[in-house]
Amino acid sequence: MEIQDVSQALANKIASSYISGEDEAASFFDYPKIQNEETYKKRLEELSNRQFPRQELVDYLLEFHKNFDASDKTISNIKRMLDPKSVVVIGGQQAGLLTGPLYSIHKIISIIKFAKEQEQLLNVPVLPVFWVAGEDHDFAEINHTYVLHNRRVEKRAIKQKHFKKSPASKVIIDQNKAEDWIKEIIGTFGETIYTNDILNHLYDDLRKSSTYVDFFINIVFRLFKDHGLIIVDSGDAGFRKIGSPFMETIIRNNSKLGEKVLCGQLTLKELGYGQPIEMNEHNAHLFLIHDGERILLERSKTQFVGKNKECHFEHTALLELNHNQPELFSNNVATRPLMQEYVFPTLAFISGPGEIAYWAALKKAFHLFGFKVPPVIPRLMISILDRKTEKYVKELGLDIAKVVNRGCQNEREDWLKKQQPFPIEQMTEETITQILNAHRPFKELAIQVDPHLKDLAEKNAELIQSQIYYLKQKMEKSIRFQHKVELDKFDHINHFIKPLNAPQERIWNIFYYINLYGYQIIDEMLDLNYQWNNQHKVITI
Repeated sequence: MEIQDVSQALANKIASSYISGEDEAASFFDYPKIQNEETYKKRLEELSNRQFPRQELVDYLLEFHKNFDASDKTISNIKRMLDPKSVVVIGGQQAGLLTGPLYSIHKIISIIKFAKEQEQLLNVPVLPVFWVAGEDHDFAEINHTYVLHNRRVEKRAIKQKHFKKSPASKVIIDQNKAEDWIKEIIGTFGETIYTNDILNHLYDDLRKSSTYVDFFINIVFRLFKDHGLIIVDSGDAGFRKIGSPFMETIIRNNSKLGEKVLCGQLTLKELGYGQPIEMNEHNAHLFLIHDGERILLERSKTQFVGKNKECHFEHTALLELNHNQPELFSNNVATRPLMQEYVFPTLAFISGPGEIAYWAALKKAFHLFGFKVPPVIPRLMISILDRKTEKYVKELGLDIAKVVNRGCQNEREDWLKKQQPFPIEQMTEETITQILNAHRPFKELAIQVDPHLKDLAEKNAELIQSQIYYLKQKMEKSIRFQHKVELDKFDHINHFIKPLNAPQERIWNIFYYINLYGYQIIDEMLDLNYQWNNQHKVITI
């Protein structure tokens, strides 16, 4: 494997400004100098002066990990959390099928790599933690993956239907439908020497899973079994219990919290950075499971109410419910970072571009509870260049940096124009001009005969013109067919580097590459020397 850095512009303005080190964007964070070693020494010192529920967390994690094939190294890392000097590098994602888009894998790699580097620099235990957003309820976001079929990128969703807004941790996976879906997806990759093992392992992971979150975690532990990764499910009842005291603090201080979050949002909006979090002064930034569905709460002077009036609670009643049934509560994008800060001694948070945007709105909210925003580290952004795609890029003389940023559709059309010895475009325009000039007296004659024929005469001219364009299209199609082999190479590159005109890591799944190169691709990616320079990484296999 080889790694190459390329520049890539981000559409997210605040994330782009933060990554570029602009002072205005940096002001939204407590530790903006993320490439400075002193930042992490300072953060370590701050964490040493705070208390965390370490014993309760370790007891819970040891029990939770009994449900999965966690490695001895993972269990050892959990126990190391009892060391008062230990800290974590943490990041999270939803429980997508087959781990979801590649960026989930890239985030885990980022967490493991950054934790290992910081442990060597700081000489304290720095533990990699992945937060599975099992509390999230949008099933449509996790129920699919994309495949290439008949030279088209297609979305393939599992056939299991789920209409309730239940947390992913509570959605029971339909074993039969999931097995059929797995077979369908892996089948689109083509058979290799690794395919049967992949299928058997996925079926095995599926049988050991009750929910979609279980399935996700089982796969992640298989892929990263030797790297000591600790996993937490934010929707698990045991984890919600650990966070219950802080949930009470959020409820008691909800009005002030709402003001701080709203203030951060308004500041971002006024400075032209948009509105990363829904702007609603009544938003309680909490969810409650009511009648099996996850309901967003809003705040009034005397009550907390469901966004669509599904439920009503007096403040004291909500506090009592949290005390007795903490598993019913969960966080939104504003309070999830705060809960994470309460539970974990967070040395650094590994973030995607979207997360950077809404964390930028939360500085005052962190300060309200006596916290600081931890160093926010942009995750590694990666494109994998498999051997076939690399071969085509070289054959066509393409610049991989340009392909990563905008695909090669323009280069494809430019190449095709150079292959055409026929002046089709010129002849088409000349022919249409001549025909329209010849047709004009005929059209005028029709109007003289009967003014009501004007629309018909104009339509007649348009029909003649459309037939010329139709013949032009047929000639161009014929030329494209003559050069199909080369054009398919351009299309292949677009499909695998810029599918659907989106970054590769937002569309494709890691199992496509595991099917090509085996599970060792994960360890090989982890062995690479990444520079935390906010450049896009192109990994050539």
